[in-house]
Amino acid sequence: ELIMTSTTPKFKKPLVWLGIFAHPDDETTSSSGTMIKWVKSNNQAYIITCTRGEEGSLGTGNMKIKREDLGKVREAELRRNLNLFGVNPPYIFDYRDQDLNKENPDILAKKILQILKKLAPDLIITFGPSGISNHSDHIATHKATLLAYKYYKSNTSMNPILIYPSIPEDRAKQFDLELSEDEKKSDIVVDIQDTFETKILGLKNYKSQKDAQEIAKRFLEHQFNYETFALSPINTLDNHSLNIIEYLKSL
Repeated sequence: ELIMTSTTPKFKKPLVWLGIFAHPDDETTSSSGTMIKWVKSNNQAYIITCTRGEEGSLGTGNMKIKREDLGKVREAELRRNLNLFGVNPPYIFDYRDQDLNKENPDILAKKILQILKKLAPDLIITFGPSGISNHSDHIATHKATLLAYKYYKSNTSMNPILIYPSIPEDRAKQFDLELSEDEKKSDIVVDIQDTFETKILGLKNYKSQKDAQEIAKRFLEHQFNYETFALSPINTLDNHSLNIIEYLKSL
């Protein structure tokens, strides 16, 4: 399965990345620079988006969207971006934006579990405990993913690594973010200079969303051309997962 060359692990078959997020654009903001590098290295990437973001802003610039059309618009933006990034078409659950915490976490976890069994990912990325922004949908996604991960590992011999997008403490303070301790850790740091432009383009492609435009502007202004990730404390690391971590760091 693994061929070692000097310091960078090389794998005999493509590796599978699975991002599990609440809204279209979460995947781009949090980790698209790294995900694009992963795909460019001949690996596969998939995204689960639990809602279509129907409660977001209704357009930017000259764009005016009716509330009832926003879900369709944001889904189209998501699909366009994943295509741009070389990522497979998304799995979209039919929950309404801001309703995820009303679902039984076990039911949401079982939906995620079905996809885990189908894809057998090597790496799973989802929000940490605070969801970065303390959004209730982000936190519900975190809880359900943790449950699905535990079910998956107890039912199979697979041991994917589970990581969270993280933000170093100084940057978190700059943006008034209240993060859990887990989400301040920089266990994995990936230089995304090569894919930074595409990440910014991805954010700008979410034309319906003011947040995405503001984040693009902020990332450009501060040249945030690296992404950081924290290992979830529920990982049990074996040789394969340690090699995946080294591989990520080497991208």
